[in-house]
Amino acid sequence: MSSSSAVVAAPTYLYVRNRAPSEDPPFDLALGKALDIAISQFNYYSRWTWRPLLRQAQRCAMAVLRRELERMKVEVKREELDEAARGLWRMLAAWSRSPYTRFLRPKTHALIFIDRERGFSGALYAQPDFMDSIERRYYEVKSFDIEANSRKHVELQSNVFSLLGPLHLVYFVEVSGFFQLREKEVLPDRGIIDDVIAFLQEKPPGSEIVSLDYLRRNYPSRVFIREGNFWKAP
Repeated sequence: MSSSSAVVAAPTYLYVRNRAPSEDPPFDLALGKALDIAISQFNYYSRWTWRPLLRQAQRCAMAVLRRELERMKVEVKREELDEAARGLWRMLAAWSRSPYTRFLRPKTHALIFIDRERGFSGALYAQPDFMDSIERRYYEVKSFDIEANSRKHVELQSNVFSLLGPLHLVYFVEVSGFFQLREKEVLPDRGIIDDVIAFLQEKPPGSEIVSLDYLRRNYPSRVFIREGNFWKAP
């Protein structure tokens, strides 16, 4: 396949949203995004200062939470916001004591799938939350107990991200009023690629047509090629 070959590319969230729409309440979605941005900022700035950053992280999280609630036109009572602030403080405190604060968000990667027999190539843009650049290990963080409250969209997203390399889900668990962080390894399953290809072949809204050369020049990438009934990464 030539470098100028056309590839149907889409972000991972588009695939996940199509196959397993989230059923979480808007408030929980906003809370999750607030935590996501706050811990990412915490990790980044903790590299440049020795000052405690917990209060700044909470202010960041609450600003994002209010903005997201306003964007989604969700009205909440003052008591709910106060409770969210207390919960975010305890979650951020747990994060600040964790070993994950030394990791940064990786660049967006391109997962490229080439099916020569059918003459089709597709790609998903993938960006887990954090990456250990030394061990080449990826981390995706969830604000809830994924063991007690399993979500189909989390499973699909994790299966896609695991194609990049070793992936660990990090999630918060509340124990006696405090939060702890737990970790779960996600084993790669290339069986998901066939469903990804079926999704991309529909050229869904939000996808784009780009050249293979464009993807390789602009994104760290991993390529999978179909050989018979199997997907192999050369």
